[in-house]
Amino acid sequence: MSKLLSIGLITCLLSTVLFSHQRSESYSKINIDSTAESKSIEVEFSIQTSVLQRLNLNFTENWEEELTNKVIDNFNFNKNCNLSKTPFLKNSFSTGYLTLLWTMECELEESTINFELFFDEDPTHTHISTFYINSVASPEKVFTSSRREWKETDNESKSESRFDSFRDYLELGFNHILSGYDHLAFLFAILILGFALKNLIIVITGFTIGHSITLALGALGLVTPSSQFVEALIGYSIVIIALECIASVTHNHSLYGRLLIYFSSSLVIFLAFFGLQKFIIGLVGISIFSFCYLNLVRRHPGSSITLLVTSFFGLIHGFGFAGNLSSIGMMEGRLLPAIAGFNIGVELGQLLIVLVVYLILSQITKFIRESINTIRVCAASALSCLGTYWFLERLF
Repeated sequence: MSKLLSIGLITCLLSTVLFSHQRSESYSKINIDSTAESKSIEVEFSIQTSVLQRLNLNFTENWEEELTNKVIDNFNFNKNCNLSKTPFLKNSFSTGYLTLLWTMECELEESTINFELFFDEDPTHTHISTFYINSVASPEKVFTSSRREWKETDNESKSESRFDSFRDYLELGFNHILSGYDHLAFLFAILILGFALKNLIIVITGFTIGHSITLALGALGLVTPSSQFVEALIGYSIVIIALECIASVTHNHSLYGRLLIYFSSSLVIFLAFFGLQKFIIGLVGISIFSFCYLNLVRRHPGSSITLLVTSFFGLIHGFGFAGNLSSIGMMEGRLLPAIAGFNIGVELGQLLIVLVVYLILSQITKFIRESINTIRVCAASALSCLGTYWFLERLF
């Protein structure tokens, strides 16, 4: 047992050198209004501060001006467009978003956009724009490194096509899983719990159902979560599932439950001491939840409790994208296809990862059956440290 714990501890220490890769996404609302003489284009661009920090843009102390210039210079409209108002940058500490607003005056011609922002820093960056043309909602556009252009006539020809929205968000949901390392870490944590394939698929589907609920609530504007705390909780969800794996091997659920209580209590005391009280209630809640969960798993081993908890964590992970949809709004009639496409894409991505990794692990297990528990503890230790790193980094 001491050898097992020593290996786990070494793996924990080594895993701290890893860094997070949060999904790189930004959003905008674009209003295009035509008069007899010109066009007025109003843009409301938003991005999470945590995403912006990870892009490593090397701004100086005049970062606000530099960011404003970078966004506007890479958000290219027609050549005959000029700024008509001074851009305004605001920072919302409650939601964790930076928002930039500016207005362009353009000649009467077809509006076009060539979006180049952040692709050099992160080729996986995705930008979603929603459009209102003469106060009429038009289909949204998903910009990627391979799809950087938009034309006003494209919206006119696609105004009735719900399939385009479904297809775009199906791809976005699929990439959301494959490029979201925190989601991948959560899936790997579930995989090393050692469930049979059938139970794994049920647990993963429960996660998607939870993800779907909060995504729909956010897209409908019924919830506006704090993105900073939600992103932190995504890291914490990895910690709990990883610790469940370690506890199932060492048969010491109570110990890890108490450790989580001590950890959360220390954070609460730290935040209270420095007057940072906005997350204290949430931290108290997750510490009680964690202790109860690990004790329930000890008394009722199997996948049933884990199914309920992964569905709950699906709610949290869904909030990570729900806040974005609630802020940008979407064209009526395309909302449900977008939600359906995104969630189906997420489920397909998850099932693909689970099946591939499960088959690989099944083959590896045949050759290292005697050491499999040691490997599970090492992997879970690394994931718990990685989840802790994400939790603390995103919380502060």
